Amino acid sequence: MSEGAERARVRDCPACGERLRPDARPEAVFCSSVCRSRQWRKEQRLRKRLAAVRDKVGLVECPECGARWVAGVDRRSDARFCSRRCVVGAWRKRKDPYADRAQ
Repeated sequence: MSEGAERARVRDCPACGERLRPDARPEAVFCSSVCRSRQWRKEQRLRKRLAAVRDKVGLVECPECGARWVAGVDRRSDARFCSRRCVVGAWRKRKDPYADRAQ
């Protein structure tokens, strides 16, 4: 096999799966800076999630349905509920005791 054939091998971007351009640098891994940034953020979220599960720190439980998530990774770090549905459900439960007094 010649040296030129080795350079012409097809390389794929690990983030999006597209092929790298033939004129890309030999050490290039990603097809664009967007894919590089997206992959870096994905790995950071995974690292935070694994550390939280391992240390049992940062795990939050929804008071409405009991769903668990990692604060600051899956949702905002100050999130109390897992979804809008749970926020509305909790609001309705708080509101109901006062509905009888209005009549």
